[in-house]
Amino acid sequence: MKKIFTILGVSAAMFASAQTNLFAGSDFNDWTVFESSLGFALKSGEQSVNGGIGGTSALKITDNATAQNIYVMTANKNMNTSGVKYITVKFKGVSGGISFNAGDKFFNVPSGTSADITLQSSGANSYTGSINAADWITVTLDVSDVSWSTNSFSIKLQKSSTNALFVDDIKGSATLAVGDIKATKANLVKNTVVNNEIIFGEASKVSVVNMNGQVVKTANATENSRLNISELPKGMYIVSGTVNGKAVSQKIIKK
Repeated sequence: MKKIFTILGVSAAMFASAQTNLFAGSDFNDWTVFESSLGFALKSGEQSVNGGIGGTSALKITDNATAQNIYVMTANKNMNTSGVKYITVKFKGVSGGISFNAGDKFFNVPSGTSADITLQSSGANSYTGSINAADWITVTLDVSDVSWSTNSFSIKLQKSSTNALFVDDIKGSATLAVGDIKATKANLVKNTVVNNEIIFGEASKVSVVNMNGQVVKTANATENSRLNISELPKGMYIVSGTVNGKAVSQKIIKK
């Protein structure tokens, strides 16, 4: 039994070591290095000397008082995207509408996101998602379908939005982090290819989110309960819920 635990410990260490800064300075501990990776000046963003994880430095996203959706930051220099399949970003605090660009793809968070979540790419930025996290959460972007011919990463912010959101440790990796792998093993949805009904494997309050980041259906699911989605258009959706205290997101395809 001790040998098994040792192997698991080594495995976890290997996963952890696979994560690297997505671009130079993306841990925000050296602000000058971070700024050297940007293609444009920060908007509605500033340095927080001790607002990061464990009192380290972080990026603080502030109010966007303008009447335009903006790019808070765009990193397009000193990028480390070779072999990257997942991007993880740590967040704490409150944001108005927020979304992301990675390479040639767009990513939207569901409204009121307050726990760890994994996002799939969508067709456009919606800016309607928001974060409300009293403690640090991890937003994971599945960038396995991203073309890095556009080698950049951006955080985008909704017009006229109120924000006090701290950002730390933007990392890239070829695999999901250990915690994310455990979370995705929860069988929230039994049938990931759907005709008219989603069948649930766990009890949870769930949200169905389209590829524009819009919540199109909610339900209080129980084990083996069914949710009718016959009225939804064909396409890809993300079903999110909480199982055993862990945020779980599963991709479904409606035929």
